[in-house]
Amino acid sequence: MEKKPLKWAKRAQIDRQRIAEFYTEEASEIVAYEALETIKSAASKIKANPLAYRTGKRSGTREMVMRRFPYVIVYRILPTRITILRFLHQALRYFN
Repeated sequence: MEKKPLKWAKRAQIDRQRIAEFYTEEASEIVAYEALETIKSAASKIKANPLAYRTGKRSGTREMVMRRFPYVIVYRILPTRITILRFLHQALRYFN
């Protein structure tokens, strides 16, 4: 599979910012930085092998479960790009 560009939906950008703000307030700037670096690394893994992760709960999506931080990355593979749609906390009952 050829490498497709990775795009971040507006909602995903907002989610990422809220995650950083949460960890800055509740833990430290270092933890917030580590969370953002973990997200960046996960996005690189998705870009490198988008089909490696589970089928999403919503039709046409896929999901990567993050391990260190409790989030699920929801993304969609399109003909010309991969779009990260959301970062959702694993405790949420989303799309139900």
